[in-house]
Amino acid sequence: MGCNSHLQPWTRTLVPLPSREESLERLVRIGQRMAERATEATLPDWWAERVAVSPGATVLRTAKREISYCELDHLSDRVARAAPSLGLSPRTTVAIQLPASAAFLALILGFAKAGLRCSLLSPGLRGRSLRHALREVSTAALVTGPRGRDSAAGSGVSVDGIAVLALDGMSEDRQPLDDGGIGAVETWLEGARLQDALPDEVNRPGPDETLFYIFTSGTTGLPKATQCSHRRYVSGGIAEGIFLGLDQSDRVYVVLPMFHIAALSLIAAALSVSGAIFIRPRFSATSFWDDVREHRLTGFQYLGEIVRYLLAQPPKPDDREHTIRAMMGAGLSKEVWEAFVDRFGEIRIVEAYGSSEGVFGITNLDGVPGSVGRPAPAIEARLRIAAYDTVADELVRDANGRLIVCAEGEVGELIAKLEDASEFEGYSSAEATRAKLIEGAFADGDLWYRSGDLFRQTEGFYFFAGRLGETYRWKGENISALEVSEALETMEEIARAVVYPVLVTGHEGSAGMALIHLESGHSFDAEALYARITAELPASALPLFVRVGDPDRDGALTETYKIGVAALKREGYARREGGDQIYLLDARNATYVELDRNSLEAAGLPEFAEHPKPKEA
Repeated sequence: MGCNSHLQPWTRTLVPLPSREESLERLVRIGQRMAERATEATLPDWWAERVAVSPGATVLRTAKREISYCELDHLSDRVARAAPSLGLSPRTTVAIQLPASAAFLALILGFAKAGLRCSLLSPGLRGRSLRHALREVSTAALVTGPRGRDSAAGSGVSVDGIAVLALDGMSEDRQPLDDGGIGAVETWLEGARLQDALPDEVNRPGPDETLFYIFTSGTTGLPKATQCSHRRYVSGGIAEGIFLGLDQSDRVYVVLPMFHIAALSLIAAALSVSGAIFIRPRFSATSFWDDVREHRLTGFQYLGEIVRYLLAQPPKPDDREHTIRAMMGAGLSKEVWEAFVDRFGEIRIVEAYGSSEGVFGITNLDGVPGSVGRPAPAIEARLRIAAYDTVADELVRDANGRLIVCAEGEVGELIAKLEDASEFEGYSSAEATRAKLIEGAFADGDLWYRSGDLFRQTEGFYFFAGRLGETYRWKGENISALEVSEALETMEEIARAVVYPVLVTGHEGSAGMALIHLESGHSFDAEALYARITAELPASALPLFVRVGDPDRDGALTETYKIGVAALKREGYARREGGDQIYLLDARNATYVELDRNSLEAAGLPEFAEHPKPKEA
């Protein structure tokens, strides 16, 4: 069986691609700059170097306050000295569940100075999702806001013996925090017991030890905690600063949540050049350009959906009157890339690929719209795009049991060869780590890392083509289908639930569709379902569509739903005469409503467009 390329139709790029020689010249120049700035330092040591370079320079800008490198250093010192009051000692884990803010950065720095590991959680986690995240990495304490304290109490966190610190005054609404939450941290510190000195350097973790955990749904199952070492974080920030061409005059705009690696990487990029950072708790398309102009911001990190939101705003005469000159991120299609530049002017766009838990990265330094770039020769030699059967949900093997490499233009799973398993920092779970590795892919004894993502390539340029398995990406968030289905099945009236992604024309990623089978004698209660599932899942994970029917109808599904789900994906949310009743999320009214032309129009969604059927092997 060959590679399936039906997931993302491909139109060959008509613009001539840069030659390999041109790409290599750029890579060599970038590599030289990275080598000059390479460091073996941990985050606290690297931060100390940055403070020594520019102690009085502004590091954080808020709506009404500027904070210097020296001021943030002193505040983070106090956080480190207060850590023992939470029952924390070096190499234990503290969870941070706060909106993006200056306070968030102060806590990461302070806890790192105390030798702690941080687990970075979404403020939207509650119920079983929050309990799972805290247990996954043996969390000793949780730092959150007032709403998070209530969620933690409702989730039984205190029963698990986890200390909960709520920073009163931390705003969790959509408005920028006037002081970035710094006042809330200072209020806590005023009442905390502070040690006389910072922890002894002997007890501090080394550069290859874990700095923080970030939760990712990967390709299967419940969210998993990926580990990021001090070395990886610092070197990644230095690299991103070089990719974006940052210097000390730059002011970057953080619009992504700080439990997301993209936001953290941009912060490190700014720190690497003694630049400044402006953090907005939540992205706002209507305020984006106003913030840019008011604070003279020069760069930002994006996800593809963010760029779409900006393009969806009504055009204005001053669209090109701004200070943004560079942006870096992932998920930008060729069409959206070109439309953004046409409207907002020439901006350096650096599209990149690299998962939180990955062992390699690809960066588009050639400015080819829609591509994640042409890998450096040393990285390209380790990469293969392996044939993948998207219906059976498995890698394709030949008669000898070996994987099959896709031809140019075909879609398959991107894998990378490892010389040693230690190259993959992996998850907190050894079992989850092993699941990402393949032995004997092409020869006895070889070892390969599975990205869990689909790609195609032409002339050495790689193009993202989707994600595998039981997760889907909607509005910039990776959603675990298993977690959503299990939350639905906690309702006594639901006998079985199957969750899968469906494409929505004009939107990046895929929306969640939940097919539920009701227990005999029960009817569908839209408001009760909404109330129950919002108590168990973050808002980003709520299925956009609910389909009431029988997952096992006509014996179409295997025990793991693979073949049937593939067929259901192609059906999407199309309304069919005599078919299952489909409902649409109406968050404004806390319910689900019947799917029809009017409800789709009210939600700003198009009618469903048919998926193409898979090509025969």
